[in-house]
Amino acid sequence: MAPNPDSHDPTPTSIAVAIPCYNEAAAIAEVVAQWRLALPVATIYVFDNNSSDGSGAIARVAGAHVEEVPDQGKGHVVQAIFSRLMAYDAVVMIDGDGTYPATEVGPLLAPILDGSAEMTIGARVPVAEAGAMTLIRRAGNLLIRAAFRILIGRPPGDLLSGYRVFSRRFRESVVLRSAGFEIETELASEAVSRGLRTQEFPVPYYPRIEGTVSKLNAFRDGRRILVTIVRQSLRLGPWRLLLLSLGIGLMACLVVWIFR
Repeated sequence: MAPNPDSHDPTPTSIAVAIPCYNEAAAIAEVVAQWRLALPVATIYVFDNNSSDGSGAIARVAGAHVEEVPDQGKGHVVQAIFSRLMAYDAVVMIDGDGTYPATEVGPLLAPILDGSAEMTIGARVPVAEAGAMTLIRRAGNLLIRAAFRILIGRPPGDLLSGYRVFSRRFRESVVLRSAGFEIETELASEAVSRGLRTQEFPVPYYPRIEGTVSKLNAFRDGRRILVTIVRQSLRLGPWRLLLLSLGIGLMACLVVWIFR
């Protein structure tokens, strides 16, 4: 049974590692072990999102505290992480598939602990190995980044990175609504709209540990992410969407006038 984080007596450097997990039985023990070795001062939590392959039990045996999240979707998991780990000064969020190295956490953690940033992001640098990042996902990342830049503002780092560290102030400031993989985009838009300081650091991005399968659907989830960008733009800065619409309208009128 995981301890109640609210009863944790935080020190000035209290750190939690939060690992969203859905059917990662092949990887989760190794990921937990990597983090226990790389960051022994941290408390490791695995947030199990209805896994049917025994991921939660494996994580518990590996030494992690397991938190159950009954509402399906990564967005619900991140909301649970924020609400249940509020006592900690810094929360590291990392995917449970082994694609991000625990050994790279130092540069991301330091600005949170010294107060110079509210969120740090590990910018993915795919290693030269098959399966690190597909061409479709690379193209999708560029499209999503461009849409964010036009409709919301300058993106605060790698929009879809699953490697982040949050200060307590960040977690207290934002109100998250997303249910699925669009959650990272919402985190970025909240940082922009609320003026929360962010820093980005390059980190190697590896292929998933063998035996695990990606839960992200490039087209379905890509559409949801773009819808989230439009929705956040309407909420935070509708003038951007209005200007874009006017620009498209003017371009259409110009084309019609030229070829009439």
